[in-house]
Amino acid sequence: MSATRVDLNVALTPTQVAEAFWGLGSDGQLQFFAELDRIAGYMLCFQMAGVVQEMARNETDDHHHAMCGFRTMLAHAQEYANDATDWRCSDAKSEIAAMAKAAKHRLVNPYGAQP
Repeated sequence: MSATRVDLNVALTPTQVAEAFWGLGSDGQLQFFAELDRIAGYMLCFQMAGVVQEMARNETDDHHHAMCGFRTMLAHAQEYANDATDWRCSDAKSEIAAMAKAAKHRLVNPYGAQP
């Protein structure tokens, strides 16, 4: 049985996109942002500037929630990007310590004698 590709042109509401994004989980959301970067490239910067301008110019409940969501995402993304460096550094230090311990053990016990 062969697979058939079907292309559809469907208009999704912002609610549907948000629900789909939320349902992706962390790994799917990571893929979403990777694809967004591939699709938009440097234009994403200009698009986000337009979104922020839209949020700032209007004072509705939706705009308030949009600003809160945007700020939360941005603030956590900035903080976690810095934290990711710390996590990688900590993981690397642990791996190096384990390798050093194993090397010392081999040096002290070159023929594999157990202590």
